[in-house]
Amino acid sequence: MRTTRFTLILFSLVALVVLLTIGIVYALNRSAEPDAAEATPTTVETATARSAGPTDAATGSAWETTTRAPVLPSSSMRSTTQLDRKAMSAEELVTTAAQVMTTWDTRIDVSPTDGYRRALPLFVDEYKDIFVVPVKPALPEDWWEAAEHDATSTPQVQITDTYPQGETTVYYVVAHWTWESDDGFELKAGPTHMTFQVAQDDIGFVIENWTQGQLQ
Repeated sequence: MRTTRFTLILFSLVALVVLLTIGIVYALNRSAEPDAAEATPTTVETATARSAGPTDAATGSAWETTTRAPVLPSSSMRSTTQLDRKAMSAEELVTTAAQVMTTWDTRIDVSPTDGYRRALPLFVDEYKDIFVVPVKPALPEDWWEAAEHDATSTPQVQITDTYPQGETTVYYVVAHWTWESDDGFELKAGPTHMTFQVAQDDIGFVIENWTQGQLQ
């Protein structure tokens, strides 16, 4: 009986040692392997950070206040450096002003006033303080739809009547425009009715008063 009990105790000790050895080896091997659960988020975050930057910047909407990559004006945007009123007739002055004021790029313009400001070289200096881009502009419905497609406008303007007033002349103008974008989007908008009161100074013809609906 004593020999049998000793044999059982010895066998139990050997089995315990074997189990402890297996546990230690398993623990060492597990600690040496990379933790996939910890590594995966880092990989995903890195990939997201690399791809999100330029994409977010390029698809921003114009009214958004988030930082966006600069976008060059489209070919339809007439540069203010070309607005030399010295060489313009009164009719050319008025039609050019109406065209510039209704030419917009929703990728860079936040409201119609941006177009008005591009026409400032054709106006008297006081309009620099009148054509101020509002902080929270009230945008027309066609603008919102055009902005979804990063569209630009191409205007068509026409002088419909003139009214001489002493040394000045008032021109009545109607303007339509078409929104277009690279994805095939097209939307006709307008009309808008404007009046331009034109006078002369030392340079040439100049717009000294302008109205559009209730704006002036």
